[in-house]
Parts: sequence; structure tokens; C-alpha cells
Amino acid sequence: MPRTLDWRHLLPDSREEAAAEPASSARSAFQRDHDRILFSGPFRRLADKTQVFPLPVDDHVHSRLTHSLEVATIGRSLGTLVGRRLVEAGAVLPEGRDARDVGDCVAAACLAHDLGNPPFGHVGERAIQEYFEHSAPNGLMDPLNERERRDLLHFEGNAQAFRILTRLEQPRRGDGLGLTHATLGAFMKYPCTSDATGRKGAGRSAKKHGLMVQELPAWERAAAALGLERRVSGTDHWPRHPLAFLTEAADDVAYLLLDLEDGFRLKHVSEADYLSLVRPLAGPSGQLEEARRALPGRNDRLDRAGWLRARAIDTLIHELAGAFMSQQDGILECTFDDELKRSIPHAAELQAVEQVCREQCYGARDVLKMELAGAEAIQGLLDCFVTALLSPGTLRGEHQRALRSMVISDTDTRYEQLVRITDHVAGMTDNYAVRLYRELRGMRYPGGRD
Repeated sequence: MPRTLDWRHLLPDSREEAAAEPASSARSAFQRDHDRILFSGPFRRLADKTQVFPLPVDDHVHSRLTHSLEVATIGRSLGTLVGRRLVEAGAVLPEGRDARDVGDCVAAACLAHDLGNPPFGHVGERAIQEYFEHSAPNGLMDPLNERERRDLLHFEGNAQAFRILTRLEQPRRGDGLGLTHATLGAFMKYPCTSDATGRKGAGRSAKKHGLMVQELPAWERAAAALGLERRVSGTDHWPRHPLAFLTEAADDVAYLLLDLEDGFRLKHVSEADYLSLVRPLAGPSGQLEEARRALPGRNDRLDRAGWLRARAIDTLIHELAGAFMSQQDGILECTFDDELKRSIPHAAELQAVEQVCREQCYGARDVLKMELAGAEAIQGLLDCFVTALLSPGTLRGEHQRALRSMVISDTDTRYEQLVRITDHVAGMTDNYAVRLYRELRGMRYPGGRD
């Protein structure tokens, strides 16, 4: 059993040695982490990655970028509130740290939480998984060991994001964005490798994997700096950093309430359903006359929806902070391993929101059509690049190798080759992936108009 975690060791400003820099008088270490993520290429590309609904349908519908900004805003408020309550409860933070540092650390982790999502979100993950499971050429993965095979067969955006943070971005430095160990800990919702997932009784932290083979050493160094020990000797599964529970909770609040609001905006969710779901979460404000009376104009209804959503977020932030404090002993003793949203007074109401999102938003016809097109493009691109890897002497193979010399290499191991290909595809935006797929299949001339 891991030893009890200590707040004095959970918020260090240490980084990988290559990333060490003098302290800044303008920004804290965690604010610097936030800014490094914000100004990175992978973060900018989130502007053309789908959250739920196809982006061209409505200019106000969320992309992965606007979603990530909102999660970070909620995470900062939630983390700061928890930080204040920790200090009030007598928790000893590292010297020089205060409640705002807790909020800034969570905000930075939240900002990065979707960096590894491939085009078209979760369906993109499934498309990559299914390609290697069902469509890859025979023998392609024979040289891989079991853990390497699982990294591809269970491709996971969370693990890809950690790979971006610690390896792919700014490769000349050798440590990615060089974030603090504390922010990496707050980011890591699934601190385990692909072969440690799904075990009976493993808990929420092993529902998915957050580590691929190549990034395991980087996480081992971060975990050691944070005082995180393996849950069971000999397994690559660690307890969560306490702030990772807040990162997950901030994402839960943002995606449930804002996906529902997008569904209402696009008329997949009726006004009656929206109001019945969000009013209880808005607390006393949801029962005021201005929240109940019928409004004639579409914009008036949308304004009211946003007004209620803002109050619901405030309610949930305070409830989640309370849940964290009530579960703090179990979190620090590494015995609590569940979602905070299941421990709040409005857990049932939030579950009802999730159910409606699944039924009326995620299964909407325009969403399903977009996902089908996205899956076709992603699997088609993987097939093009894998074919080039395996057929260097063919016309297609030679041209693809010339165009993608930084992706297709004969000097890497087979695992490294396939991971570099998935890096390339996962980093694409939605529109670029579809456009490139059409070009490579001869359905669109390069540079031509659709």
C-alpha cells in the first residue's frame, strides 16, 4: 500500500533538469506552465477539433479549444477554493505556496487535458484502435511486445497528451513543454500503463491508461518528485495526485453542462428538458421568476440558458470542493479512487444531464454522420502511411516517404514507426485530416477547391 501523501511534497515547482529556468517576477511556476500550454501548437490546433457537434453548424458551438479554456476556468476556481479550504483546515503547503497556486496548477492541467485527442474526438480514438485491431496488414505488429501492442490496440488520447507534454512538443529540448512535476501530476487522471487497465478493483485511475511505453521514465521521475508510489509493487499503476481529481471534476462540469447547452442551441434538446435539468443545479436562482417565465425570442431563451448554466457551475464548484474536503483523508491515504461528482449532493441531477446528453446529443444524426466521415478519413490515412512504411519501392510508398520523411523512418523499431504514424494522424485537425485523405485517395486535387 502506498504511503500517505503529504501536501508539503505535492506542489513542487521542480521540472525536468533540461527545463530548469530562473524564477520569474511576473509569473509563478504554474502560471508559466499555463502559458506554455496556451502558446503551444497542439493547443492552437484544438480550434479545429470537434467537441461534440460539427463545427460549421453554428459559430457558437464548442470546439475542443473553447471547451479546454472553459475547463481551465472552472478548474482555477475549483482549485483556488479547495486551496483556501485546505489552508483553513490546517494543511501545510510548501513554503511560498498559497491557495492561488493550487488553482493555477489545476488550471494548467485542465488546459492540457484534451491535447492528445485525435481528429473527431472519441470516435477518432476508436478509429485508430479498430484500424490496428481489424484493418492493419497481417504481421504488422508481430515485432511488438505485448505492452507495445496494447498501446496501439487501446490508443488513448490521455496518454497521447502526456506524450505531447513530455516529448513531442519542442523536441529539441528533449522534455516537451518542460512543465512542473506538480502540473504533470494534476494532469495525470490515469497514472498507469496500458497493461494495468481494467483489473478488478483497480479503481477509476485505471479505467484507461495515461502512459505509453516511451513516456514511462518521464512519469516515474515526476511521481518520485511528488511522493507517489506504485499501488502494488511490480505494477505500473500509481495513485492519483490529489489535484487530478479536481482536473477530472472540472472537465465533468464543463462537458456535461456545455454539451447540453449546445444541444439546446441546435434544437436536439427541448427548452422544457433543458430547464428541468439545469434549474435544480442552479440552486435558489433557478426558482426565481426570471428563470421560469416564458420568453418569446430565441436569443432570450439562449440568454436564460446561459444565465442558468453559470449558476449551475457555481453550485457544482462549491459542491465539488466540499466533496474533495470530505474525501481528503481517503485521497491522501490513496484509498479513495472514484469520481468526485459521485460524492456531491446533486449527483443524481448531474447524472440525469449526462443521460440526456447521451440520448439526445451524442446520438444526433449530424453527429453520427460526422463521426462516420471522420473514422473513414482517419483509418484511410493510417492505411496510406502504413502501406508506405511496408512498401518502400512502390510509387505510393516512395512519394509518401518523400512527403513525410519526418514520420516514416527505417531506422526506428517497428513500435517507434507505428507510434510516429499515430502521432502524425492524431495531431491533425478535423478539416486537415478529411482534406488530406481526399487528396491521397484522388477525390480532390491538392490545392483545388471542393
